[in-house]
Amino acid sequence: MATVRQSPMHGARLISILLHPWVVLIPVVFLAAYEVAGESLEWLSWTLLTLAPAFLLPSLYARIRASMLSSGGTRQRISRSLFRDNLWDLLIMAVLFGIPPVLVLYYMDGPVTLLAIMVAFSVTMLSVALANLVYRVSFHLAMVTSMFSALWIVFGLVSLAALPLLAVLGISRYQLGEHSPAQITTGFFVGLAVSVAIFFGFGLVG
Repeated sequence: MATVRQSPMHGARLISILLHPWVVLIPVVFLAAYEVAGESLEWLSWTLLTLAPAFLLPSLYARIRASMLSSGGTRQRISRSLFRDNLWDLLIMAVLFGIPPVLVLYYMDGPVTLLAIMVAFSVTMLSVALANLVYRVSFHLAMVTSMFSALWIVFGLVSLAALPLLAVLGISRYQLGEHSPAQITTGFFVGLAVSVAIFFGFGLVG
């Protein structure tokens, strides 16, 4: 019976891992770069130039902070919490995540769509950090919604096929006890509103 009761939690945890923002980021950037750069190998260069700085500095910072704040037994848990619970850590992570790839894309004259996508992701992360001053917003839902919005900008209506995954992610976060339905819904609207505003500012909407 214990196994039966635990299986929904195991499934929710697996979904939460597979749809984690850092996991979803990889195929989103990959697909966007391929679409805007065409079939030449140029898309691979832009993918690597976007993802490498976006992952490197935040990963190093999280590892350093986790080492400072915890013993080996709790390091993984504390490292996870840096992305969602601590305002200043989340702000620093957003800056480290966003500024390096944005600068690389800007100064290397990268595709405007990729630049807008990374700006949207970064501003979404900053918005979640600031919103968490007064209300706990779902980091996962905000970021993944922003990433799916990027797919909509690049691929149009066909990308709406990915929308059910947002519902699946929201349910998994609720089952894990991470967020209330209101916090999950707020995360969705934060990610959507910020992303649409950024894409509109870049002239990619309307």
